[in-house]
Amino acid sequence: MTPQTTLGPTRYAARPAHLGSTRQASAGTWLRAARDLLREWGKRMRSRRELRNLCQLDDHMLQDIGLTRAALRWEAEKPFWR
Repeated sequence: MTPQTTLGPTRYAARPAHLGSTRQASAGTWLRAARDLLREWGKRMRSRRELRNLCQLDDHMLQDIGLTRAALRWEAEKPFWR
């Protein structure tokens, strides 16, 4: 009896037929992950742009909405990938 590795044939035999080959499934997973990442980066870029626009408000208006100019600048200057 030989020990099973994680890449052994038993692992692939249990794979549902509707998922296709392992290569196709992993490519689809990779593409979905890349698409989701790009969407998240886009949201962050829009959010940072909105924060920079809020920095143009006067101090009294910022105080009314509970924000400080320093906090806005700190958030707005973060790179979109963080």
